[in-house]
Amino acid sequence: MSMQPINWSKVSHTELVSDSEDNTKVMEVKVGEKQWREEEVKVERRRQKEAWKAEEVRRAEEAQRVEEEDWTEMARQAEAVCQWEEADRQRAINEA
Repeated sequence: MSMQPINWSKVSHTELVSDSEDNTKVMEVKVGEKQWREEEVKVERRRQKEAWKAEEVRRAEEAQRVEEEDWTEMARQAEAVCQWEEADRQRAINEA
């Protein structure tokens, strides 16, 4: 089968472009893709930073809650000791 050159002028729907125009379009697409990837990286970093901050806030709140529970328990125990000591004094007074 012999190959005959294609007469592109007879192909109406084909847009003829030079190699430099083709290269320019390819570069524009590549630059656009690179910018899109860079933006995606920025968005992901921002998302990770926000997630990290939220986790830090959660940890701080949990630490504060635990500390408050500890103080509440210590106060309850101190009150129980005071009541026991008062009851012990009352027994000593009653026995005297």
